[in-house]
Amino acid sequence: MFQPTIKIAPEGISQKGFSDGTESFVYIMDSIDIANETTLDLKVTPQYATIGLEANHAETHLCATVTARDLPDDDSMRAPVDIVVALDISSSMAGKKLELCKETLTLLLRELSVQDRFGLVTFGSEVTTQIPTRKLTNDNKQFAIGKIKSLTTSGCTNLSGGIGLAAHQLLSIESPNEVQTIFILTDGLANRGISDREGIAQLAKGCLALGKGKAPVAIHCFGYGSKHDREMLRDISHVTEGGTYYFVEKDSDVSSAFGDALGGILSVVAQNTILTFNASNEFGIRIIDILHDKAVKKEDGSFTVNVGDFYAEESRDIVCSIVLATGSDFGLKSVPHISVSMAYMDTINKKLANYKAIEGAVSRPNGDEVSQVNKHVDFQCIRVSTTNIIADAEKIATGGNREDAKSKINSHIKYLTNFSSGESNPLISQLLSDLNRILSGLSSQTNWESGGAYSMQGCIQTHQRQRCSESTTVFNPYRTSKKSFTSAKLSPKPCKSNPL
Repeated sequence: MFQPTIKIAPEGISQKGFSDGTESFVYIMDSIDIANETTLDLKVTPQYATIGLEANHAETHLCATVTARDLPDDDSMRAPVDIVVALDISSSMAGKKLELCKETLTLLLRELSVQDRFGLVTFGSEVTTQIPTRKLTNDNKQFAIGKIKSLTTSGCTNLSGGIGLAAHQLLSIESPNEVQTIFILTDGLANRGISDREGIAQLAKGCLALGKGKAPVAIHCFGYGSKHDREMLRDISHVTEGGTYYFVEKDSDVSSAFGDALGGILSVVAQNTILTFNASNEFGIRIIDILHDKAVKKEDGSFTVNVGDFYAEESRDIVCSIVLATGSDFGLKSVPHISVSMAYMDTINKKLANYKAIEGAVSRPNGDEVSQVNKHVDFQCIRVSTTNIIADAEKIATGGNREDAKSKINSHIKYLTNFSSGESNPLISQLLSDLNRILSGLSSQTNWESGGAYSMQGCIQTHQRQRCSESTTVFNPYRTSKKSFTSAKLSPKPCKSNPL
């Protein structure tokens, strides 16, 4: 039997019971107004609830899980947003590409309300503010739709100019909304202005450098077709927290990609989320590592992890490896090994929030007893290791050795297939699906160049951040209901006489 995860309820919430097994603690609300509902929830779960002192385990894992609340259908509950779109209108965007982008922007405008702001910057050889960033009154919305319809293509690709002007539009707002974002869409290589990867990333970071306590401007990059620089767009999307890179493989994917990103930013419930991990000072316990790319070790041995912003319904899992307590007879008592605290900006209640520290405990009785593994923690360890394997394979393939990359992916597919034999789990199923898709992309140089490399990069980002960045509406275990709904809503509808 799994032991329940012990949690401390935030103020205003009564502790009235546990759910069974490994499910999380059940909070029962005592007639609390929804505006005061806890925006982020935190729990800490050991990989093994019990590990005997004589068992062959010197180390183990614990998992801190942060889960965001959902949002009611009432649009007034969400944080208002400021969106600036930087759209490539170079010659290569002519025809169907630009027409689909124009249709998508029109649909996007219809999803925004008067509390939101929208701006549009275009970049070809020249960079132009087509629509100054302003609140979407009915008149401003109609003006924006008219401007979008009149767009035409010309010239080269001044991506750096587009980024600079989009950032200027956002930062010039006197009283900005809580959530600010830039959408960048391009189908080609930067060939005017700053054109190298490092230079453009530094430009984006410099333009969006914010003061302490300010929410970051998330940059969502959409690479259209197989001619763009995927690594450059990935770097740009990572210069601040909360950004994503979408590979838009087909024309019809433009709308669903924009919808997926929009559904996320219209459901932001928390920003600047920081977790702090501390080990107990007794019994030789120490933190070995935090399995997260944003983990920072402090001089006192504690770790902080910046997990960024949260969309409604999202969950993040941060795995911690520790040295187990030794040297004492603990009886049947659970031994606290780590504590995890959390601080974040609550965009629903518009205040800074601090979540009291939660202990992660493991029982250390005499003998060699080891309890059954907690499957959720086990799955998260597999997610992390699979992401690292994909990243290693990508480096190998980018270096020109696709055969070694294929071998690495094939070996892991066999491991996951054996691991999941006879049991279905959405995360493992998604990992296997992604690995097989990656294998197909590695099957030939043509497949690698036309989509394999882009798909691989997207998989790394998706599983690393536990956030959907799919440009299609296919199932993804990280896609929230708001992202799914908005993606489907913006996607082109099939014609009755000629269904897609």
